[in-house]
Amino acid sequence: MLPSASPRRRSLERGAFTWVTFLMLVSLLVGGYLAVVWGPIYIVRYEAGMVAIEFANKAVHNKDDEGLVKDLCSKLAALDQVKFPEPDGSISLVPAVEVRPEDVTWERIATATPPTLHVAFTYTTNVYYPFIDRFTEKTFTVERAQDIKPAKW
Repeated sequence: MLPSASPRRRSLERGAFTWVTFLMLVSLLVGGYLAVVWGPIYIVRYEAGMVAIEFANKAVHNKDDEGLVKDLCSKLAALDQVKFPEPDGSISLVPAVEVRPEDVTWERIATATPPTLHVAFTYTTNVYYPFIDRFTEKTFTVERAQDIKPAKW
């Protein structure tokens, strides 16, 4: 008759739940939670950079810098909304990217070869952590320098 496996040996058989399995499960859950919380914040940051490039492209033919900056700010405000804690304890929705025209650096350098446009702005967005009901702030800087010489095809 074969000797039976000890209880210790049986617990380490394939498919058993060990501390390594527990650690991997917790890591997966924490990683998923942080991806759900921070993913949209970084997607909006990417979109803000794309909006800056879009308006730098518009500046090639449109010389109305003041109008472009106002349109840039309104398009940034329309990208997304985030939760914001009010002083009375309530939570409201505010634009994820809130930039005023006077906070945007918009420098058209016509004397450069080729002519360039420097667009830069900094914004602070709120990050809401569900389940623990906490808020933090994250500050991003978007800065682009682009050639604004019209293409000659």
